[in-house]
Parts: sequence; C-alpha cells; structure tokens
Amino acid sequence: MSRRTIGIGLAAIVLIAILAGIFGSPDPDAPQQQQTTAQPVVTHQSEPPPEADEQSQQDEPDQADEQPKAQPATVEDPHAELLGQLTIAPESDEGIDYDRDDYPTWNLTDRPGCNVRELVLIAEAASISEVDQDCRPLDGIWRSWYDDDVFNNPSDLDIDHMVPLAEAHLSGAARWTPEQKSAYANDRDLVASLTAVSRSSNRTKSADDPAEWKPPLRSAWCQYAHDWIAVKVKWSLTADRAEVAALREMLDTCPPGYQRPPEYPDRQPTVVQIEGQPEQEAQSSDAAETPEGVYASCDEAEAAGVERRVGSKGDGRGFPKETVPSARDGDSDGVVCEE
Repeated sequence: MSRRTIGIGLAAIVLIAILAGIFGSPDPDAPQQQQTTAQPVVTHQSEPPPEADEQSQQDEPDQADEQPKAQPATVEDPHAELLGQLTIAPESDEGIDYDRDDYPTWNLTDRPGCNVRELVLIAEAASISEVDQDCRPLDGIWRSWYDDDVFNNPSDLDIDHMVPLAEAHLSGAARWTPEQKSAYANDRDLVASLTAVSRSSNRTKSADDPAEWKPPLRSAWCQYAHDWIAVKVKWSLTADRAEVAALREMLDTCPPGYQRPPEYPDRQPTVVQIEGQPEQEAQSSDAAETPEGVYASCDEAEAAGVERRVGSKGDGRGFPKETVPSARDGDSDGVVCEE
C-alpha cells in the first residue's frame, strides 16, 4: 500500500473521532473533573446565600412603612417685630460732651399758666379736681408706677424722662439742633416720654438704660420696656446690644393682650383763683417764716420750710440760688430746683 493511501486513511480516522466527540453521548466513565469544568460557574452575585439575603432585608427599611421625619419646629421670637424697630449701635457722644443745660426742661405750654411738668402731673393723677391760676395742683392722688408708692403732694414727685437726657445724648441726640433737644426734653405728644414718679426711683435710675436699671416693681417692666422702645423709635435713637437684651427680658413679663394704662392729657381740672396777700404783709410774713441760712441741697431747704419763689423766667417755683448754692440754675433765672 502506498504512503499516500495510508495518509488518507489516518486522516479519515481522526475526523471520525472528532465528530464522535462532538455529537456523541458523554462517556459515563469519563473523570468527574472533566464534567465539572464543562458546567457553568455560579457566583454569589447571581444568587446570594440565605444569610446575606436576610441581613439585606434587615438593613433596608420597608418603603411602605417608612414615615418622613418631622422637622424641628422653628421657635418664633415674639418680640422680633417690636425690637426690630430699634437700630442697634454702640453708645457714642459723637465727640460732643453732654451738658444738661443743652436740654432745657419744663417749657411753658399753650395752656395758660401751665408748664410741661404741671400738665404731666395733671394727666397722670389718679384723681384731681382743682388747680390754682398758676396751674399748680391743689389736690390729687398720684401713684408712682415704678415702685407702687402713692402720693398726695405733687412736690414729692419727679417728672422722669423715660429715656434719660444723657442716654439720648449717647444714642444719637448729641448732634441735634438746640430746638430738637428742647423739643425732646419737653415732649408731651408721646405720653410715654415723660412720667410722674417718686423722687427716690427717679434719682436711683439717674441716666441708666434698662441693662443697668429696671423699675423695682417687676409688674412695671412690661410698660417700661414698651415705653422705652416707643421713645427711641419716635426720636430715631439707637440701642446697644445689652440694652436690647434687657428689653427682651422685660417684654417676657408682659401678660397676653397687654394694653398700656390710659392717661388723660386733655383733662382740665377747675382753676381756682388764689388771692395773694398784700405785698407788704407778704414780705413781713416771708421775713418771719423763712429761715435764714445756706443749705446743702434743695431737700434740706424744703425740709427747713424755705418758701419757693417764681424765677425771672416764670417757668416754675424754686429756691433762691444763694440759698442752695450747690444746685444748678439751668435757665439762669435766679432760682434752683424749680417745680
């Protein structure tokens, strides 16, 4: 047999073997390793084990049962609108020293014989029926709302500037014109500006703002804060941060639906004409009753019975300057501590 014939036969045998391997049944005696490699590989990504599936269900919340989380409620500042009217700024005198004489008080008014002090006393009296021809109350009851003290003698009361003159000076009034300063010191258009209170409370307060002084009567704090803000807003005066914090504390004491107590700016008690003594008798009486001497304060002069007299400008009754030399004669009319 030729080599060519042998080659063709061998090729035919190989071809038959290949075809049998492809289309034939697997050999049951074939090794297990070969069968394993012929099957597809299953990974954990396709089918997670039961333990992993349970853990996944625990980690993922049920979409149907999940509720939106409540947002924390925003607490509104109940005083934001009121305090927001104030301009916050540190105190400054703008390089102009405070001088009490730049803020003259107790101007005469359009009511005959009445100055500003007297009209405040009339407006704030709990009761009053008569004044003399010079507008001085002849009767009346006053309650000092800073400390709840009650008086029947107007001489025992001071007229307090709600925002003291020195505080106003440091809060924007320093560069006002003289006319503006006088108008502020005698402001009766805003009832909160001036108030009749006990001398002790007014002089304890002095020129302090609410961060430094509050009325001793806690129930007065609400009105005090409202009045203080009203004055500063009207006159475009600034407030510092400590002052605003103190005002907020005082406003927290306000009862629901707070209403400011009424005043009576248009009240006109009966005017009673008081006849004066004949000039000669009056002079002799004064000489007999008025003690001689010099006093350290107007309170001492009053306690000693020194009679008050009208100054050259007629703005009120006070003690002769030489009687109380330590007191300031603000309007240079020869008398001090005028009422």
